[in-house]
Amino acid sequence: MMLGITRFTQVRAGIRSSTLRQQPKIKDAAAHAKLSKIRWAGHVMRFSDNRWTRAVSNWTPRDVRRTTGRLPIRWSDFFTKSFKDRYDALRVPRTDTIHWTTLARERDKWKDCWRPLGIPEDQRESSAHNY
Repeated sequence: MMLGITRFTQVRAGIRSSTLRQQPKIKDAAAHAKLSKIRWAGHVMRFSDNRWTRAVSNWTPRDVRRTTGRLPIRWSDFFTKSFKDRYDALRVPRTDTIHWTTLARERDKWKDCWRPLGIPEDQRESSAHNY
């Protein structure tokens, strides 16, 4: 249900999904999933104890064979590729040499890496406020 409109009502009224997506309250599902994955990774990497969640996230199976045509990709490869796609030398210095797990351990640096590109430096929520 998007914006309180059921699929039945949407079809009956002839409203296209693309029209509903343009409404300000609608978030792109793929972008939301990506952001949730990024937030979860930052949360897991900041664990200071040896929980199984972190161990499983870093685990690479050695004896598992993927089906033909599928590359052996790990959960962490998503972040490595995303950093390469999103690299901005002014925002995240030395991102190409800093491993993503190191950045994820510091919350402010991790947020800076993934905040939307259009937000000016002085308006981001992680900056200190002087009252």
